[in-house]
Amino acid sequence: MAVTVMEQICSCLDEKRNFLLSGGAGSGKTYTLIQTLRHVFLSSPKARVVCITYTNVAADEIKERSPYSKLRVSTIHDFLWDEIKEYQKNLKRTLLSLISAEKCSKGSGLTYSGDFEINEQSFEHVKYQNYRDLELGIISHDDLLKIAHHMFSRYPLLSKIFCDKYDYIFIDEYQDTQREVIDIFLEYIKPTAKNRLCVGLFGDKMQSIYDTGVGNIESYVASGDVNEIIKEDNYRCAISVINLLNRIRSDINQKPAKKTESDDIANKPGSAIFIYSDNDFDLHAFRESKFASGWDFDRFDKTRILFLTHKLSAVRLGFADLLSAYSINDRLIGKEPDRLAQHMLKIGGILYYYGQKKYAYVLSEIQRGLKKLSDKNHISIALARLYADLDSSIEQLIEEFDKERFIRKDDRFEEFIMNHAEVYGRVKILPARQVLEYYKYYNDFSPYSTQHGIKGAEFDNVLVVMDNGRWNNYNFKYYFEQTADKESVIQRTERIFYVCCSRAIDNLIVYYPNPSPKTIARARVLFGDENVHDLD
Repeated sequence: MAVTVMEQICSCLDEKRNFLLSGGAGSGKTYTLIQTLRHVFLSSPKARVVCITYTNVAADEIKERSPYSKLRVSTIHDFLWDEIKEYQKNLKRTLLSLISAEKCSKGSGLTYSGDFEINEQSFEHVKYQNYRDLELGIISHDDLLKIAHHMFSRYPLLSKIFCDKYDYIFIDEYQDTQREVIDIFLEYIKPTAKNRLCVGLFGDKMQSIYDTGVGNIESYVASGDVNEIIKEDNYRCAISVINLLNRIRSDINQKPAKKTESDDIANKPGSAIFIYSDNDFDLHAFRESKFASGWDFDRFDKTRILFLTHKLSAVRLGFADLLSAYSINDRLIGKEPDRLAQHMLKIGGILYYYGQKKYAYVLSEIQRGLKKLSDKNHISIALARLYADLDSSIEQLIEEFDKERFIRKDDRFEEFIMNHAEVYGRVKILPARQVLEYYKYYNDFSPYSTQHGIKGAEFDNVLVVMDNGRWNNYNFKYYFEQTADKESVIQRTERIFYVCCSRAIDNLIVYYPNPSPKTIARARVLFGDENVHDLD
């Protein structure tokens, strides 16, 4: 009888051997991580366990599903800072050493271009924040990883202390973890950790789509330092989609995995179709085609259209000018929008929910107080006027919201505008309507997403548009034609293509504008002759 995945993991846990669980998209890696935690705490209730995740959202999910009192769940940055923050003397020396190293060899340390020389008397403590000010001893996210890496490589006692504190370290989505972090656990701690600390990694090298991630740890697997365990299940995708995924990659051959023995909830047959056209993608034309039959584009949780860049979506939604205005200071779309972007999102939210007639939410969000009935009437009249006048400028919209005391311009907003006059100069003259469209896109109230932004998500129907958007890191033509001497671009493109296709639960369509005969021939190999169609 074949040894199951969990039996292989349990063997590694019991013998304190490092392991890697490699599973394709939809294989239930997080569920297996939860099972792993359950085994550890059933076997050893007092075990000291750390689970490291890539995001706070992932950390919260694991906490909710694994409520063990002895379990510590953390993002990698918070965890490493907690491990080194008490050693201030060593932190100071490391910070100064890395600044000095950068001056001697670019890229080897921490860049510092301040006017004052930094020494041990410059600040009392090293502090970790979401911004950087090295003159005050304040380090940021990227600095922290370099400093922790340097300290674990320089001070072996730190590894010994670490191994005395923990029995198991589990790293979720390991492929997105930076190389410095992997080196800490598998290189610097390794001599001390043997038979004392078990490191378990969960993820998929094919889903490595961020430039900062390690991608794979094949060297550690080849050396025997890490035992690789393959998980071939796919609980998410329809059979047609699974067959496509297995043609895209050769290292893992996934199989449909029934949730129970009941046939009615087994993996569906589904569809995976490649369509092409002489024209760029047009949503209206696609919705009118037979291929979109049964797709509900107003259910954003069920149907999603994936572009490679935000710009390709912004053009179709009508806020491309606003996105372009941020080309120099690009803090419009990311997880930490700047002060101006935050202000516009607040205004956009009120406009959006007003348009949805969710007036209770609107009243809860505006900053103007309600003292009498006439206040509510005034708000209703003012919002109706502002909503009907979205062809005015963004500056006029911001000023009107401030004047009506709906969203006030506080001191921090005014300070940002003063310090970023060039950006605001480009933004303020644009139509106010773009604020509303920006809000809808940022909060997933549209059918569009970027191909990077949906990693980890799943939808009943997925349409992937093969348009590079002038991004040189990716090239769908190179990928489908297997162009010579373009291996690195092809590999990156293959990974993002795999991630996109594997988001589909039931139906997948890949749309390719203006393909070459070679591209169509390759599509027939991947999708099958019967699933390749000309839209025109």
